[in-house]
Amino acid sequence: MPEPVYVAGAGMTRFGKFPDTPFEDFGVRAIRAALKDASAAITQVEALFLGTVYGGMVAGQRVLAQVGATGIPVVNIENACSSGAAAIRDAWIAVRAGLYDVVVAAGVEKMTDRVSGGILVDKSDLDTALGMVMAANHGMSARRYMSDYGATREQIAAVAVKNHTHSMHNPYAQYQRPISLNEVLSARLIADPLGLYDCSPISDGGAAVVICSAAGLARLGLSESAPRILGVGLVSGTHNDGVRSINDEGISRRGGVAAWELSGIDPTDIDFVEMHDCFSIAEIVRMEGLGLIPRGEGAKWTQDGLTSLGGRLPVNPSGGLLSCGHPIGATGARQACELTWQLRGQAHGRQVDGARTALAYCKGGTVSGTDGASVSTLVMQA
Repeated sequence: MPEPVYVAGAGMTRFGKFPDTPFEDFGVRAIRAALKDASAAITQVEALFLGTVYGGMVAGQRVLAQVGATGIPVVNIENACSSGAAAIRDAWIAVRAGLYDVVVAAGVEKMTDRVSGGILVDKSDLDTALGMVMAANHGMSARRYMSDYGATREQIAAVAVKNHTHSMHNPYAQYQRPISLNEVLSARLIADPLGLYDCSPISDGGAAVVICSAAGLARLGLSESAPRILGVGLVSGTHNDGVRSINDEGISRRGGVAAWELSGIDPTDIDFVEMHDCFSIAEIVRMEGLGLIPRGEGAKWTQDGLTSLGGRLPVNPSGGLLSCGHPIGATGARQACELTWQLRGQAHGRQVDGARTALAYCKGGTVSGTDGASVSTLVMQA
């Protein structure tokens, strides 16, 4: 039987704009925080899996050397916004297979000195060359959603209002203040109808988790009450036949199926979700794509408070990407930290009452002619 897999420790830096901080520092601080949380020494770590997009060659080895260790296996992973989540997936597979008992999975990114303006995929990508950059894609998604379901601009803006309200209680978030609906609606236009507060910011930061087998937990002197990773799904896009709606979210649907099959749970078991809300509309259509909210009802759910803390299905109690920031290689690992703290009951003012089973979703990149590049779905349980 596969080994059960646990998260023994979680740690991260505050996300934000830190142009004078070296890339490696974010990884060192996050890994050390996760090790401290797990009561583990770096000498007990048997492998490192690190996700990054802009980190350069042998990024994990550079970080690890500054943590104070060398010689162990290091796997560097680039999978766009799913990079950190893909690192967790590979770590989960390795521990589950019995290769290791104690490993670290991390996501690290430094964007403020590497990215100017919006994030672009490869220059050879046909959609990008014709102007289908991320903001344009999500602007059209919002317009189509409003047309198809009668949703209002105010309902979509409510995602940003909700997530910024949640972020007030997250000391790691880039932004930690509430914003009003009027602020969202009157903000500088980015891609009609989406404005500045509908878009996640350019950010720097790092996050890490210590992942263990039962033997690894015992080695660290921890109990098996630590949150458990039930499964990590990963799917890529399929060819687009040209007749599907921009909001079809087939890739999210497949990512959800992977999560349910690997974890053995039902979508109705999910108590809260950390959703990849790179844009406000993305939270809505991806929750619907996963089948966690009925098609066409996500905007109304948000407006009615059903996805807020205390609602039927809280989404992004951390504040999401809109508030936490989006250092793209680190986001998936940041979500895993949030799931860990929530399932331990350690999320303080943003705690989801009675949280036992949770899902984190990341969607990364685009490939011309397909419905996306990668979707990861992490399921954890207390």
